[in-house]
Amino acid sequence: MRSLVLAAGLLSAFAVSAAAEDNRTALDLPPDVKVQFLEHMRTHMTSLNDVIQLMSDAKIGQAGELARKEMAIRKGMGFGRYMPPEFREMGFEFHKAADDFGRVTSELPEPPDAVSWSKAMNGLAQITMRCSACHATFRIK
Repeated sequence: MRSLVLAAGLLSAFAVSAAAEDNRTALDLPPDVKVQFLEHMRTHMTSLNDVIQLMSDAKIGQAGELARKEMAIRKGMGFGRYMPPEFREMGFEFHKAADDFGRVTSELPEPPDAVSWSKAMNGLAQITMRCSACHATFRIK
């Protein structure tokens, strides 16, 4: 009987968590744009991982160059034209943080001293903070 009560409790907890409401803003994109956008986000994740790997190897200049090349804002018609203003603003801040990181790391010595390392890590944190905020605010339908 005790096992049955435990199992019922676990199932209830699972059902409640599965039914929990996702309060993020849902972005409804045209199907072809959705595929391209998700691929673009995966590219950002791969680039961010590569930046972190370079940082772990104390190659902060290369990390900054990569962030600027792959994550900084580009000219042209990006995905922002399909997005609400709040998303565009957050996206711009992400791209700006990547560009700022690249600028800061280009001015630091290699290997970095403690102060330089702190500046580089702060710049990296500015990028990941933007990622976290956007993913906490938006989702794709």
